[in-house]
Amino acid sequence: MTMNEFWDFVRAAEREYAAYRKRLMTQFALSAAETDIVMFLANNPGYDTAAQIARARKIPKSQVSLAVNALLEKGLLRGLYRAGDKKSLHLSLTAVAGPVVRYGRAQQAAFGEELFSNFTEEEKAEFARLHQKIAKNIAHKGE
Repeated sequence: MTMNEFWDFVRAAEREYAAYRKRLMTQFALSAAETDIVMFLANNPGYDTAAQIARARKIPKSQVSLAVNALLEKGLLRGLYRAGDKKSLHLSLTAVAGPVVRYGRAQQAAFGEELFSNFTEEEKAEFARLHQKIAKNIAHKGE
């Protein structure tokens, strides 16, 4: 696989995932950033500040801030300052976000099923093994 083929694959996967994300956005009248934030918080316990979301999802801080404010107003998020830390607002999903998360996870699962249709269990395991090896190479690049 050439690097051009690799990047074509990445872009194609992103385009296809966008169609699944669009269903969630439409169903619950959410922006792309709002959708990404809700699903990020649902799928990444322990990462609960706007700065962490912006860094991990590579969303500009200004967009994260606007989306967080909208989600707070919609009742999907709550924000709390922890004792001794008045600088970072820690975000958590509310019960109102439950249907959004369930539908979002269903869309993510459907996307995964589409990606891996016609794969054997052995091929899925091999893909996971190779993916982990690539991720490890990236993580250790600076060492």
